[in-house]
Amino acid sequence: MSEDALFDTNDMTSSKRYLHTPSEFARKKLMYVQETGSLKSIKPHVSSRNNLESYLFFIVTSGNGRVTYDGKNYDIKAGDCAFIDCRRMYEHCSGDDSQWELKWVHMDGILLADYYSIFLGKNDGSPVFRAADVKKYSALIDEIMSNQNEKDITSEYICHSILTTLVTTILVETINEGNKKLNPDILNNIRESVNARFKEEDLLESVCSEYGMDEITINRQFKDKYGIDLCDYILNRRFNCAKELLRFSVKPVKEIVAESGIMNADLFRHLFIENEGMTAEEYRRKWAQWNRG
Repeated sequence: MSEDALFDTNDMTSSKRYLHTPSEFARKKLMYVQETGSLKSIKPHVSSRNNLESYLFFIVTSGNGRVTYDGKNYDIKAGDCAFIDCRRMYEHCSGDDSQWELKWVHMDGILLADYYSIFLGKNDGSPVFRAADVKKYSALIDEIMSNQNEKDITSEYICHSILTTLVTTILVETINEGNKKLNPDILNNIRESVNARFKEEDLLESVCSEYGMDEITINRQFKDKYGIDLCDYILNRRFNCAKELLRFSVKPVKEIVAESGIMNADLFRHLFIENEGMTAEEYRRKWAQWNRG
């Protein structure tokens, strides 16, 4: 990959950059660095890219500018971050009266497409967000840069770990920011109520009635906060209860179907095959406490 393939370098900017060519193993199994560095604008400049097999993350450490992504413009300033899928058309430019400074990393690899999809979904489709801790992002990129002098598989493992931390931090921040738009007290109350009552029949309908919400809304808001919709959360609690009863009691399976709240024998059987890869009877034989002598 040529040095100017990912970021401009000309008399408009002063850049420090490190390019990396990943090993075959890294390409197949890891998140890996393509290029990382820092940039300071000397004059106002524009950088446009599209159709790059890469994801770009950068943080504005000083100054201001603009990011264009999917035809939308986003004003950014010191403390803002951008996370961009470079397969799509994007542009970033410094402000007319601003000598902005950036730290960036171009990356690719396993699971990044899935992580990016989650990020956009939680960030209302915007590639730009405000950093909760500027120093943390800056330090992570500094750590990535410091590992680029070592050209061995160990450094690729280390950079994979740092990139994982970086992407995880991005996702946690955007998810937490989205949760602020919800009513956490109501959702916490709903969860605690379900924890105490999950065996009740028609529980979802009852909870919707109590809180004056329809199933679509309550499932969506619950999933936004806890990562699982309320319907599946109730079923998950019932399934865990069934597994506990199989392991720590000698009750017949027929009784456990009812006592766990699952109620339906066909559904009970399907849950064990899908989630444990075995029948309830096989699960009991493998895991039951009283079988261990």
